[in-house]
Amino acid sequence: MATEQVGTHEAKTRLSEYVNRVHYRGDRIVIERHGKPVAALVSVEDLARLEESSSGSVEQRYRKALEKAGIEISYPDPDKQIPRKRHLIKLEGKPLSEQIIEDRR
Repeated sequence: MATEQVGTHEAKTRLSEYVNRVHYRGDRIVIERHGKPVAALVSVEDLARLEESSSGSVEQRYRKALEKAGIEISYPDPDKQIPRKRHLIKLEGKPLSEQIIEDRR
């Protein structure tokens, strides 16, 4: 499995070749504009693994952190009507946005 960097013009003119290389050989093609990566061609299998690992793990960490803090998460029953009036929820500790920023560091 090889990774190759190509410019946008080259990617456009040789797209069919690159798609075949990604599909049959598992290559990864990084497309650059002015020397900076802007996109990548990867196999559907690689994309599925990437989506699976990125979405599940972060969500699971946040769920565990909320459970550890004693905050229960529940989702509304889709068959029930959601009340129009909203109630404020008071939470203690750091704002969620700060926790997310710290987690990204």
